Parts: sequence; structure tokens; C-alpha cells
Amino acid sequence: MATPRIDVVTPIISEGFRDDAPLRALIPAGCEVTSSFLSRGPASVESAVDEVLAAPGVVDAALAAEAAGAAALVVDCMLDPGLEAAREAVDIPVVGCGMAGLSAAASIGRFSIVTVLQRQERLFRPLAARHGVGEALASVRGIGVPVLDLERDRSASIDKTIAAAYAARDADGAEAIVFGCTGMLGFAVPVAEALGWEAARVIDPLPHAVTVALDLARHGGVEVAPAPERKPVAGFEGWPALHAAMRPTVTA
Repeated sequence: MATPRIDVVTPIISEGFRDDAPLRALIPAGCEVTSSFLSRGPASVESAVDEVLAAPGVVDAALAAEAAGAAALVVDCMLDPGLEAAREAVDIPVVGCGMAGLSAAASIGRFSIVTVLQRQERLFRPLAARHGVGEALASVRGIGVPVLDLERDRSASIDKTIAAAYAARDADGAEAIVFGCTGMLGFAVPVAEALGWEAARVIDPLPHAVTVALDLARHGGVEVAPAPERKPVAGFEGWPALHAAMRPTVTA
């Protein structure tokens, strides 16, 4: 059996914004993972506007990944920009880090999202409800560090994440933590150790989503969404796969 390839699209233009070594260390056996960034889109995804700016690139990446033989695609962002649109565009599984991470945390019990900015609470609460876990969400706590600043002082970022996790556990009653930003890759171990929790109770969303995507690629179980109707669009030539997919079929 061929080794399944999972494509990870990071829906921003800021290549090198984090250390990916923790992801490489956690890639499941028997799996190939490739990564890409957008050539057009936002520098980071921290708002609803950023989500809209990222979505065309996510759909374009999904179409290109399927055409190149990928077994599944992971959207490397907890806000799941373009997730449902990408699912309509392709037949391979498309896994959002938000979808997978929130579900994993809720399976443990009441959970909190520890994220970069408090302003994202207004986005995470409806996202949790959309994925059916809104009742289990205890709180959303921001650490006050923007995505692109997480690695400027990694130790300080981890310390702030630990402080927010303490508050989520002690003040909000959280039984599990999921990070609200995949830029926090590798923070799970020090946070779990500080809380005195087993590692599984702190969800590092990107490696978790890769594991979910691999399972779906191997075993199926994803409902294929109806494909969008082709219709004229303007201004999307910069996303060639998406532009081609939407172009109306010309009949003789």
C-alpha cells in the first residue's frame, strides 16, 4: 500500500513564522506530510477579515492538492478559514485544526481555548457551536501575544500560555486545554507539565489534525459535499485552480 500523503496548507503568507520541528517529531508512522503557504492572503489569521482574505487560497490549495494526489488536506489554522468551501471543492478529506482540536478537547470534558488575542473569543464561541461543542466550552483566554510575535520570545510566550492555562483550570473549571493558534506548536508539553496533567489533556491542534486526516485518508468516513455550481467569477486569476474550477463549461 502506498504511503498516504497529507498536505498541510498554512493559510498565511508568513513563511518561517514558527519552528516546525515539533510537528516533524510528531508525524505518525507511515505518513508523508508536505507543507505550503499562500502566495496571496493575510500575514496571519486573527480576525474574521483575515479569514475571508485567506479563504480563496485555502480552496485553491485543496484543489491543487487533490490534483497532485494528496490523500487529505489539513487547514493549519484554528479558525478554519475556507474549510467548508474547500470541502465543497474536493472529494478528499479536508480537516480543519479548529474542527479537530475542539472536538478532541470536548471529548475529555469541559475545556478552554488558550489563544493569542482575547478579541478572538467572538470567533471561537460560534465556531465551537458550529462544531457541536459550544456547551462544553468553559472559556477563551488570550495571552496578549500576536501570532507573528510568538517566536520572538518563545519562553515568554510559553510562560504566558501556562498562566492562562492555570486560570482556565482554576477559575473556569477547564478539564482540558486546546490552543487557539497553531503557532503555539510545541507548547503542549510544557503546559501539561506545569498543570500536572497527562499530555493528552492539552491539545496541540496541528499534529492532532494531521493524525485525524491520516485516519480519514485510510478509513474514510467523510461525507462528500455537493460540488459548487460553475459560474462566471472575476478577479480570481491569482488562484488558478480555483479560477479553473469555477469557470463554466463551454459546450460546442
